[in-house]
Amino acid sequence: MTEQLHQYSTPDPIREFNVECALPDSDARQALREDGVVCLRKAHDPGWLSLVEEGIEQALSGGSEDVDIVEKAKDTGRFSYSSQAWQQVDAFRRAILDSRAPDLAFALLDSDSMNLFYDFLLIKEAGTANANTPWHQDHAYYPLHGVGVVNCWTALDPIPMETALRFWAGSHREACLYQAANFAGDSDYRHVRSDRPIIPEIDSDATARILAAELEPGDMLVWDSYTFHSAPGNTLDQRRAAFSINWASDAIRFHDVPCLASYRAPELTEGSAMTCDKFPLVRTRAQAAGESS
Repeated sequence: MTEQLHQYSTPDPIREFNVECALPDSDARQALREDGVVCLRKAHDPGWLSLVEEGIEQALSGGSEDVDIVEKAKDTGRFSYSSQAWQQVDAFRRAILDSRAPDLAFALLDSDSMNLFYDFLLIKEAGTANANTPWHQDHAYYPLHGVGVVNCWTALDPIPMETALRFWAGSHREACLYQAANFAGDSDYRHVRSDRPIIPEIDSDATARILAAELEPGDMLVWDSYTFHSAPGNTLDQRRAAFSINWASDAIRFHDVPCLASYRAPELTEGSAMTCDKFPLVRTRAQAAGESS
């Protein structure tokens, strides 16, 4: 227990890069390849953050068709999340597509093109100390073959170390998928794959190098979808919110297995590329080269 608490409370820093006036460079790409996560400081400005807040108001007042609330025993606040809201919430659509968000992600991908996969809003209100997010890999929930999905997770509130995400450095390298964890924590995940290995006991593994970073609004974490990560509940007296955008490279193909409706589209079949109305093509290398010339 002492080792678990020590490892969880004293992580190593995530490598960080200031992108206020430039896109991520080769050093940022190398950090992502090696560690599975990178921190981009000042990725988004106050105008972008205000647009996302406008979208939150729309989403939580009925604009999003997919809003889930996890209520933990003894918690007075709510842990809310919403996925694929960009299709119904115009403010989210503009924040995703009419901004530098795609360029920041594309600069980190070794790919000739990039698709929007989905957006994800996550809010842990004050009073959600028990709403911890268990160790998991994002890719464990996806009906996808291949490597090349990144999660671009932007802080909407100050996030001190007490509520910061934790990452297992290098856990993405073998691209080994483990079982998906249930965020509610009271049963197995509905689409759990019993043929996959169970999630390791990461907190008690003395060899696991854990990374974390304090964030200010507009700072963005980017991680590989195979990277293990977790987060504590919100023990502070303020909201802890983030808006993430998930992008897929041209190496990704659809895998027709049971999954949440958010991750599939009726026109996709086994082995098909991702491009469709739900997962639109957003960037191409030729387009990026033309814009920079």
